[in-house]
Amino acid sequence: MTLESYRNFVTIVECGSILAASKRLLVAQPSLSNQLKNIERSYGAKLVNRGSRSIELTEAGRIFYYKAREMCRIEDSIRTSISCQQAGYREQLKISIPAGNSLHYIHRLFEQFVKRHPDINYDVYEIPSDFVVPNVLNGITEIGLVRASIPQYGSLQGFPYESDEIVAVIPKNHRLAEEKSPLEVTDFIGQPLSIPFDILNIVYTVFGQHTVAPNVSIITSINETAIEWARKFQTVALIPFTKEDEKRIGDMTVRHVAADGMYVRSVFLIQKEHRLSHAGRLFLEEIGIAL
Repeated sequence: MTLESYRNFVTIVECGSILAASKRLLVAQPSLSNQLKNIERSYGAKLVNRGSRSIELTEAGRIFYYKAREMCRIEDSIRTSISCQQAGYREQLKISIPAGNSLHYIHRLFEQFVKRHPDINYDVYEIPSDFVVPNVLNGITEIGLVRASIPQYGSLQGFPYESDEIVAVIPKNHRLAEEKSPLEVTDFIGQPLSIPFDILNIVYTVFGQHTVAPNVSIITSINETAIEWARKFQTVALIPFTKEDEKRIGDMTVRHVAADGMYVRSVFLIQKEHRLSHAGRLFLEEIGIAL
């Protein structure tokens, strides 16, 4: 398998179809289709279900997609680091942040820092929280931000940062939008839900405590997609709500959920024995984390 094959698979998934990926990559559609078949043959697993106009990842395909994307990012990181060194940047800050609210964190964490330190370059990985921990453990990034309880790894040190409430974002013509008081978990019985990957385990845990099985219609990478799915297809989006989301819900209704545990914590992670770069130490200190 070549790195190009992994890159092309990632592009196919992110474009939603082989035809769209063919146009972006300027590679013939039959060639991409054959590459996909060769990957599936090589790994002995069906990775996608092909529709007439789109593809859908299988569970094996989802695993392959995230791993392939990680491999591509590592190669990109090598190129970026060498390019930065050649261009004369003093340092590079390598950090992993949750994909679900990456825009929120970019504004929250970097706006002022970038202005104060124009000679620092950035390698920002926008990935689900489950993939942040391996990134830090393996030294791909020196700092990671997860949206969960502090992972129990003896080699990692965690610094709690902030909490976001998980709320329901509902189309205004939806019956649940008419409720004036906070929603109960039982109100969601049978309701199709759109949920970002990062909080899926939290939703399953909270709903399970109320003996309710969530009807997860769509799992998304980011809040914006979950909201749009609710807007267009009359699902209910459950998202960790931030100021960035306020810009996207003008025509939607936000409802609180009356259940313990409907929130997500943000925790910064570093390796205990790893000496942080000057850029990494500056970054954590300026957002209020004492090392």
